[in-house]
Amino acid sequence: MIDAWIDAFYRLLNQIGFPDPLHAALVHMPIGLVMGAALFGWLALLPGRERFQITARNCAVLAFLFWFPTALFGYMDWRHFYHGASLNPITMKLLLAGLLLILLAGALFFAFRRPLLARKVTPVIYTLCLITAVLLGWFGARLVYGGKTGAEGKPAYALGEKIFVAHCRECHPGGGNIMEPDEPLVGSDKLQSPETFIALLRQPKAPMPAFPPAALTDADARELYRYITNVLAQSGR
Repeated sequence: MIDAWIDAFYRLLNQIGFPDPLHAALVHMPIGLVMGAALFGWLALLPGRERFQITARNCAVLAFLFWFPTALFGYMDWRHFYHGASLNPITMKLLLAGLLLILLAGALFFAFRRPLLARKVTPVIYTLCLITAVLLGWFGARLVYGGKTGAEGKPAYALGEKIFVAHCRECHPGGGNIMEPDEPLVGSDKLQSPETFIALLRQPKAPMPAFPPAALTDADARELYRYITNVLAQSGR
């Protein structure tokens, strides 16, 4: 039932011209505010800069508040774009997001309830929040950009990469398989030749959707095959 509501919400967003994940639109808010809290928390230790402690606390309050819609949108994106698959980067992001919430709550406890300790304790907690936020960003980058190559790999396989991102990445990030992790795309016997790969695209096994020639021409399918076998397969070794 929840997934049906989420899918309906994303269909509505598509109709108004917003096909992208929601999490990315908000995730920088808590991360930026955590950076501000850490910076001003340490500056507050300097002589005559005690008032920066209030600025740091305000940043932490806003980071705490923004955590909730950011986490909600992340959950919705996970259910919609990744079908709730237990990918390692997503598992780590869930754990780190929980840790960040606990750290922010602890920092605010000291800031509001233990003001005499707050000036010395909260900078340390804010720094732990910052480290956690950096790790969240790193695993997010692994989720989005995992399997991509540097500039040297793009000219020859740019079209194949574009097709992969548009049609395949949601279910096969980095050449894996979120629906059946034990059967990754990279290394599949369906990649023995372009012909066997195209046959898979035309008549796949459920729940993979079919890609008829009207949706993906043979020429584009071959470019996709070249990208998978020459870039994703090589980067996975």
